[in-house]
Amino acid sequence: MASLFLPWQQWDPTCGARRPFTHLHYGSQPEKVVDRQRLNSWITLLANLGVLGGLVFVGLEIRQNTSQLRVDASQAITESVNQLNAGVYGDPTLADVLLRGEQDFGALEPIERLRFEDYQYSRLNVAEYILDLEAEGVSGLNFRFVDYVVNQYQIKPGLQQFIRSVEATWAGSDDLISRLIGR
Repeated sequence: MASLFLPWQQWDPTCGARRPFTHLHYGSQPEKVVDRQRLNSWITLLANLGVLGGLVFVGLEIRQNTSQLRVDASQAITESVNQLNAGVYGDPTLADVLLRGEQDFGALEPIERLRFEDYQYSRLNVAEYILDLEAEGVSGLNFRFVDYVVNQYQIKPGLQQFIRSVEATWAGSDDLISRLIGR
């Protein structure tokens, strides 16, 4: 009588019956059992090594991107400060307005006040940008611009007058305004 073997079954001569396929036979050599668990362990190990390699690669990419972000941020800050300085050096009347406004903001004419305020807001925007980068973890910029601006605001009476006049409508960070006012 012919029996039908399913693909996942084989004839087991020790028991005279069909049983599920659990090991492989190689030719006429003595029966060599390939342990599926051992094979699965090797496959799992290789897969885990692949995942680990991928994580290391991602970590290196993040480090490289962070370094590039630091370089880009440093260049942007330098360009901003250079543009502020170029505006002062290229316009003697602005330089005069700034010098007088730093001593007595209230003594400036309305158009001079506008120019003074515009320049100061630009300085404060650069300082805010630096503080935002530091808050986001982009450290190591080695910029002392915020410290310089805070120092200027604490020692020059016109800058103190200016910052107190805009304190109520300040849209920047509380940290910067507190430092500028000296709290």
